[in-house]
Order: sequence, then structure tokens, then C-alpha cells
Amino acid sequence: MSKDRFELSTFMGKLENGGALASLFSVKFTSPSGYATTGTPLASVGPYRCKTASFPSSTIATTEVAYMGRTITIPGNREAQQITTEFYNDEDHSLRGDILKWMDHINGHATNKRKKDSLAFGSYRGQMTITQHGKDDPAGTSTTVKKNEVTIYSCWPSEVAEISLDWETNEIQTFEVTWEFSHWAQTAGKVGAVETD
Repeated sequence: MSKDRFELSTFMGKLENGGALASLFSVKFTSPSGYATTGTPLASVGPYRCKTASFPSSTIATTEVAYMGRTITIPGNREAQQITTEFYNDEDHSLRGDILKWMDHINGHATNKRKKDSLAFGSYRGQMTITQHGKDDPAGTSTTVKKNEVTIYSCWPSEVAEISLDWETNEIQTFEVTWEFSHWAQTAGKVGAVETD
């Protein structure tokens, strides 16, 4: 092993832009047309209250084939993925209520039925765009400085987590949402689900 691997200056030189900061990101949400109108809380305040998100994983399922005492793996289809986001809650619960309303259109709490305006495949599915911003444009106002961006297609909320209440804490409430989706694509940046043919 070359001794320059132990040099701090060599390590720092390999992070040419100083490393990507996990805190410099934004998420844009597009609600489905089945029930949403312009200005719903998810579309309007969701990007400001989204505390955590993640770039999706990429998994190809494998099939095992045995041959004369050896097992080899053969690539199968892509596995369904999930993304979890965490939001700050406000006293009016409007953002959480908007997502719960979305879920209620998919399957009602009391009725166990899907609303008529959410019967079609595309009518209950939305879209999410997760953008990593650079230190030279932390607010994400530039259209040319985006370091990495992923668009999540055909997503819908499968779980809205509980909100814990506690007399011994003064922290702002947060809640998690688990999203199902059909696929994702790299819409800015150098690495990801980019079609090659």
C-alpha cells in the first residue's frame, strides 16, 4: 500500500468539493389529481417541513441455481422499494391531514372502499423530487448548480406513523411517512438510473 494513502492532504484532495452535506436538500411533492387541488398542504408546505428524506436504494433480486454442489446467482427483476420521509407537524395538523386524506381516498377507514375519483391507476399516485444542493447554492435557487436530483414516480403513502405526546418534552412534533413507488430516475447529476440504450 502506498504511504501517501496515510497523508491527510491526499485524503482531502480526493474530496474535491469538500464532501456532500446531508443537510443541503429539498423535496418537491406533487399530489395526485384524484383529490388534490392547487395549494394543498403537501404541495405548498411539504417542502419546508420535510425534515428527512433519502435517495432511494437500487436492488435487483437474485435467483439461485444449483449445479453440482455449487450455487450461482442469476439476476432477476428489480425489487419494489420504499422511501421514508419525516415531517415537522404544526398545530393545525394540516400537512398530516392532507396525507391522511390521500390515504382515505385509496381506502376509507370506515367504508373500506376506494373513492370514485381514485379508482384509476394514476389518480391516486403522485410524484416526489429529491434534490441535493451544493454549498455554493444551499437554497437551491440555481438551475445549474444542482449536484444530484432523483425523481420518484407513481408514489403513494402506505403508512403515516404515530405522533408521540409527552408531558416531559418541548420538542416540535414530527411524523414519518412511508411511500411506495413504481420507479425512480436520475434527473440531474452523474450517477443513478440513467437509460443507456
